[in-house]
Amino acid sequence: MDNGEIALVLVDRADPGITITPRAGFMVSVAEVRFDRVRVPISNMLGQAGAGWRILDSALEKALPILCAYQVGACQEILDFTAEYTRTRVVFGQPIGRFQRVQDHCVDLSIHLDAARWATYETLWKLDSNLPAAASVHENKAVASEAYYQVCNFSHMVHAGPGTDYGHPLMAHSVMAHTLYQYLGTPLHHKRKMMDVLYPKV
Repeated sequence: MDNGEIALVLVDRADPGITITPRAGFMVSVAEVRFDRVRVPISNMLGQAGAGWRILDSALEKALPILCAYQVGACQEILDFTAEYTRTRVVFGQPIGRFQRVQDHCVDLSIHLDAARWATYETLWKLDSNLPAAASVHENKAVASEAYYQVCNFSHMVHAGPGTDYGHPLMAHSVMAHTLYQYLGTPLHHKRKMMDVLYPKV
């Protein structure tokens, strides 16, 4: 807006001035969207002028925990097939799950999963109980995004070469984990937002 305030508006991707470019890379499903002097009628404004951040924050407070729950489910699936792999992959005459370093990776994987799971439970409980949840939402997104990213890393350490096959589910999870790490704010962004809620500036 001309006065520097933020407004939320609906735009049609077919409008003049909008360019959508798929991002380069393997197995990438995101795109870069550019707006060049796009004209939007006032009737496309959502809510009141200048209330954009307030509307967006309210929507994200409810949407982010759902995204975090998705990440928890993804981490659980990775733990399940990683644990199964440690039971069935045999090296030097025994399952790799008997080797301490492999066990260490599985423990680290499980710790990240539990952190994301319990952070998500707490956030959803607060929202369901109509308790102040803004700080928990930001903490949840930071923890869940970091967990999904790290769970993939530890699973790759266990799977080694087979985990890099494009047909292996771990590859799809790795791409999604990298995408969601940035999506709607990195862990660092949400940690800062959490601190803004807990310790508002005077």
